[in-house]
Amino acid sequence: MLAILYLHSRRFLIWALSALFVVLFFLGDIKPAPSQPAVETNLPTRILQTSGADSTNALLPEWSQISLGSLPPINSDGSVNAAGVSRSWKSGQTPDQFLSLGDISQALRSELLPVSEVGKKTNLDVKSIALSAFPLVGEQTLNQLVEAVSSLGQVKAANIPPVAALLAAKGLTNSLNLPIATILNQFPQVGNSKLKDIDLQQFPLSSIPNLDATPLQQFNGWQNAVVKDIPGLANLPLSQFPTPVAELGGVVMRIDAIYGGAESKRQNTISGSDVVGFNKGCGENCPYLELDDVENVGRQARGSLEGKQWISGKYQQVEGGWGCLKSVNGGKEPTGRLPFGSAFKVVVMEPNEKTDTVDTALYFRLQAFCGATPYFIGPVPFFSYRVNAPIFVGLLNSNAAAAVSVPNNSLPAPTSTATATNSLNKNIQSNSAATSANVVPSVGLVQGINVDTLAQTTSSLESGGNYNLAGPYVCADNGNNCGYALGKYQYMSYNDTVKNLIASKPGGNDFLLKLKSKGYQPTDAEIFQYFPPADQESIFKRDLANSLATVSTEVDPTTGQLFEGDRLIERVAQKHFGGNYSKVDGDGSDAFGRYTIKSYGKEVLKRYKAQGV
Repeated sequence: MLAILYLHSRRFLIWALSALFVVLFFLGDIKPAPSQPAVETNLPTRILQTSGADSTNALLPEWSQISLGSLPPINSDGSVNAAGVSRSWKSGQTPDQFLSLGDISQALRSELLPVSEVGKKTNLDVKSIALSAFPLVGEQTLNQLVEAVSSLGQVKAANIPPVAALLAAKGLTNSLNLPIATILNQFPQVGNSKLKDIDLQQFPLSSIPNLDATPLQQFNGWQNAVVKDIPGLANLPLSQFPTPVAELGGVVMRIDAIYGGAESKRQNTISGSDVVGFNKGCGENCPYLELDDVENVGRQARGSLEGKQWISGKYQQVEGGWGCLKSVNGGKEPTGRLPFGSAFKVVVMEPNEKTDTVDTALYFRLQAFCGATPYFIGPVPFFSYRVNAPIFVGLLNSNAAAAVSVPNNSLPAPTSTATATNSLNKNIQSNSAATSANVVPSVGLVQGINVDTLAQTTSSLESGGNYNLAGPYVCADNGNNCGYALGKYQYMSYNDTVKNLIASKPGGNDFLLKLKSKGYQPTDAEIFQYFPPADQESIFKRDLANSLATVSTEVDPTTGQLFEGDRLIERVAQKHFGGNYSKVDGDGSDAFGRYTIKSYGKEVLKRYKAQGV
């Protein structure tokens, strides 16, 4: 009897527990708290508190405590030798050991820094460092050093010990009491001698006046200098670069489920590349994270983001890269996202259905003035997540590629100036014409001018290369057109082409209305969403090439000849600064009064020629 009662009571208990399970199932998903941390990483972190009724805490990297030298080491070997770029990396190296200043120029703008500024931000006394620890200086010829370092040519050689030692080694001991510029005039052959021809270990960096205050971009070949070879730069927090690493947008989602390689035909994605966009579908072998709003209250509450999929980049490769380096790695990179800007890509690696965990990793790319490789250099371990953990995904924008340098449909460089000019003359557009930004002129030479280099020098003057910069509020045409200068090239928001591009985005018309208001300040995230880098590069490359072709047919009132060479560059720059109908060499200035039309053209020319083209 007791055995029968025990059996009945045990069955009742099982029935009661089953009924409770069913009730809880319909009330909401059962999500027991994990016994291990939901997010794991070896990097310094901070808490991001999301706003709204469904607020939650998301763990983010603390970029003020993370540098290229303190990131985890890469887990693979590799090399690149293409288009003049030669680089290799070994498993165990940190990114500062294989990335050059040119690779991070667009994303971080490190070349704008002098080593004295790096030293201040990293508590490093750079003046006491040996010159041998700054290899970029050793690579400079005496001519290049004098050109790079302010007022150096007026200093007597005897007062600069390493220069005196170099000249003495060349047999010019009797000339050491002369200014360096005078010595170079009298003995031009010595100007080609490099500082590294002598032992630089015996000289501190302070032995060359103003060297520590010279921006890195003033030195010849700065693009090829590896980050670790710039004193202090490997330890500079990523938040302290001229263009800092930071969150783009503010979308945080919850990892609702983790699926393995048996999955296929996934189209509701938020992953991809800056070439194909960040909603690239996956056909076969599609491990992924299924994401949800952070509300986490079960099936009764469904948000607009529920069911979004972040595909594993370990399994899906997508198109990436641009220009002369686009073909590296077969033109492919792991699918992923750019939630922290274009310095690196965040990639989901191996989702594990059994443990409900997933690792993520960072992938880097190499760059040159003519293009960029796909993001394929990795993996560098990043964050590990469990199911239900919040994950930062950044800015969601499925309608535009985000953070491109040159669109993927750029044509190959023409074989001659005449080819470029003829093709452009067939379809000349005014700078304000309402045309599609997807039609991009050839990247190469137009009338002998390198379009890429001229674009780069113009952006350095306009914004320092910042795609998300909002300039001053300006009214033109007797107050009929008012708005803000936007992005890397500071296009006015009332420019017809810019207006059409912004209006084509969901919510774009509302953003345009806001830009007409003087009291409104556009945010980085808004500019990134409505006027993304892809659009900025597209219209500027086209406008610049068209302007070069058009201005070359106009007469220069100063010379009486057609604009060409240096004067062509000056005039094209003047038109970008003052408009198509601005007076040649005019004295009109911008809202800051920094430049006149004439001085702006001369400054662009100076920076262009400094690139050695």
